[in-house]
Amino acid sequence: MSAQQVKYTVEHYRAEGISQEAFVKWFKEYHVPIGVPLMKKYGITKYTVQVRNHELATGFEPHLHKIRPTWEVSKADLVLEYWMPELSCLYGLVSDAEWNEKALKGQDQWLDMSRSTTHITNEETYLEGGNILKLA
Repeated sequence: MSAQQVKYTVEHYRAEGISQEAFVKWFKEYHVPIGVPLMKKYGITKYTVQVRNHELATGFEPHLHKIRPTWEVSKADLVLEYWMPELSCLYGLVSDAEWNEKALKGQDQWLDMSRSTTHITNEETYLEGGNILKLA
């Protein structure tokens, strides 16, 4: 097992016609209570959910375009981050019948799965809590 954690990130977009409020409520009240215990069962060590703040994102975009005109502020409604010691933890989770039958139940009504993106990375922290941790 590597000392460096594997990080799996997923960007999700809500299905057309679903309000942001209803989408976040469904996700937090339905998916999270079922999904998190299963994540723990398979060795996921950390799980975070980032909810898009429309006001901040649209307010920031004009400033970004002044210095990086070709860059785009993501329009993803949720960014999910899973940390694990090795990728086999994720394989176990997504192969679990309870994950697929319960935690993901109804997701096609709430998510536009055709737009989701994923990242598999190793995270290195250089600044945390205002403290520089390491420099090259």
